[in-house]
Amino acid sequence: MDCKKALAKLLAGNDRYVHDRLAHPNRDHVRRESLVSRQNPFAVIVCCSDSRVSPETLFDQDVGDLFVVRVAGNVIGPLQEESIRFAVSILGASIILVMGHENCGAVNAVLENRNGDIPNITALIRPVISQMQNPNLEEAIRKNADNMAHYLTELPSYSEKIATGSLGIHSAYYYLTTGSVEIHDLH
Repeated sequence: MDCKKALAKLLAGNDRYVHDRLAHPNRDHVRRESLVSRQNPFAVIVCCSDSRVSPETLFDQDVGDLFVVRVAGNVIGPLQEESIRFAVSILGASIILVMGHENCGAVNAVLENRNGDIPNITALIRPVISQMQNPNLEEAIRKNADNMAHYLTELPSYSEKIATGSLGIHSAYYYLTTGSVEIHDLH
């Protein structure tokens, strides 16, 4: 699936979620059996570990559709980067979505300097916050997701795919209150 169709599929699923019209696709034994020997996710979602953020649900997708990389604050360090690369290079995902969310506790902890227990996450979020003048939480969450997505666009392993249009990389913001996902274009 090309990256534009992949993004459209994610947005259509989110629209179903927002309007309580979930389709719950591919939830039968045939689908489950087809995934035993090989997975073929069309999208990589990098998101927070927050229990309120479930990409399969909020994009109305199911087992095998999404390759989800979850870490507090949706940050991308070496292990997350390798997981993403695996999904794109080996499994053939055509879109990467780095998604922040409303009321992110990890970003808020860094913003309020209550981050002693998360030094590695802080090290990846702090540079974004330190460049902002009087940041508020929503702005910091959005900038953090933008920064992580932009970081991915700069990696040599993705440059050719981005240039040919076979890979799309976007940041996004998930509204817990409404269920909607807002996509940000980086280009």
